[in-house]
Amino acid sequence: MATNTADDLLRRGREALETADWERARSCFEQACELGETAEVLDGLGQAAHFLGRYQEAIEFKERAFAAYRAANRRTEAAGIARWLAFLYGAVHGNRAAANGWMAWAERLLEGVEESVEHGRLALDRAPWTDDPVERERHALDALAIARRFGDRDLEFAAQAVLGHAYVVSGRIEEGMRLIDEAMAAVAGGEVAGIDAIGSIYCRLLGACERATDVRRAEEWIAAARRFVAWGDFVTPTCRLHYGGILMAVGRWAEAEKELLAAARVFEGGYRGMRAAPLIRLASLRVRQGRFEEAERFLEGYESRPVAREVLAQTALARGDLALAEDRARLCLEGQDTLSPGCVPLLELLVPIHLARGELEAAREALQRLTALATAGRAERTSAAAQLAAGRVLAAEGDERARSHLQAALEAFSALELPLEAGRTQLELARALAREAPAGAVAEARLALATFERLGASRDADAAADLLRRLGEAAGRAWPKRYGTLTKRETEVLSLLAAGCSNPEIAQRLYISRRTAEHHVANILSKLELRSRAEAAAYAVRQRVELPVHE
Repeated sequence: MATNTADDLLRRGREALETADWERARSCFEQACELGETAEVLDGLGQAAHFLGRYQEAIEFKERAFAAYRAANRRTEAAGIARWLAFLYGAVHGNRAAANGWMAWAERLLEGVEESVEHGRLALDRAPWTDDPVERERHALDALAIARRFGDRDLEFAAQAVLGHAYVVSGRIEEGMRLIDEAMAAVAGGEVAGIDAIGSIYCRLLGACERATDVRRAEEWIAAARRFVAWGDFVTPTCRLHYGGILMAVGRWAEAEKELLAAARVFEGGYRGMRAAPLIRLASLRVRQGRFEEAERFLEGYESRPVAREVLAQTALARGDLALAEDRARLCLEGQDTLSPGCVPLLELLVPIHLARGELEAAREALQRLTALATAGRAERTSAAAQLAAGRVLAAEGDERARSHLQAALEAFSALELPLEAGRTQLELARALAREAPAGAVAEARLALATFERLGASRDADAAADLLRRLGEAAGRAWPKRYGTLTKRETEVLSLLAAGCSNPEIAQRLYISRRTAEHHVANILSKLELRSRAEAAAYAVRQRVELPVHE
């Protein structure tokens, strides 16, 4: 009777895992464990602990389950546990050596064992471990072939999603998205049962959409997915990370920050091996908002990572430090294949850097590489970026064809629902029109300004307002009248004082004259009854003054 009861509890615990009822699963496994500790029960306890965020408990239970399976010479099951431990040590602790060790155990245990679904799962787990896109695709194809031979639908569609994501990363976007769409349809149709497989497929979708900046596809699947994924209860931090990146691209910055902060909290509390990813995206968001000092604080300790260097290059460009911006961008490009899609954002950066330095030939070279990537990959986002870069280069050469390229880029970014990129392109179009069509330039600049104000992109809004002033027009910025005792502009100046900026640096950051910057500093000291810039900086730190965001 006791054995039947234990088996029943084990079955109910597994059913609870499949329905994402982690507490009920833990309770069932604990009751089963009281009746007799077995490898299966320990494995279940490890699964429940993992999903409850008790990562060290999960590792301990999994290690005991591994030992029990090994003692029983159940090599296939032991290999499955070793794969899980590799993930837990790598993602939770950031312990690459231990993760490699457990993956080696999984491979060793399956040597000489008749092929099974576990071989496919091992191949699938190998895929994310390599940075080589060809090797990643090979592992995914191996897993897909094994899944189909054994009729394992969960593994089949999980492998298909990994393969699709690999294709997107390598620039084969249409082919990759087609595979992911099919996998998501299988989830929606109930062909995928396991919660692990569902979560993996869902996150591959969001990761691919973030990579391809395919906002529309992500939103459509999210709307459909609410029927079969409890968004509020079962969303891995990796899913939130990718979704936050998508929301950032589409201009929904408050929502993006919420998702990224949620991911950061989970990563910091448990997935420490992955904690840099949300912080780097939050830094990118701050750069878009024009809050550069905060961006740099998010990147502290991660400055050597290529993606972080890319964000720091954007910051250096915005601050006018062109040599540093170029050095950082080129560091990221080193070692990358000429036609790698990862080069696109860096080439986008190099074009304005070279133009600002008066290096037309170098700008043309970066444009040629960007155009080649747009042709090879057929990605709409890359094509729009190439059109914008072409418009910038032609405008610098005084070529009237710049307008048609900028107009094409504006239409493409608007169709892709990328408002910041559309606004920046519109501002470039206004600059190109300024000499021969000033009325058109004013109209375009006003539209760009409205976009930046709606988003809360303070640096870009200042640039648009500066162009309008030079065109003889009032900027007409719809800022709230006061922030406490200071105006909005004075609050901006105060935040820069807190960051240690000099008057010339404040002037450069806010597109104002040095005399105007001095005037704002004097007003701040007078209104707050402070005696020096140092006191003003200390006051800003105490009050946690930040750059105002449009309301």
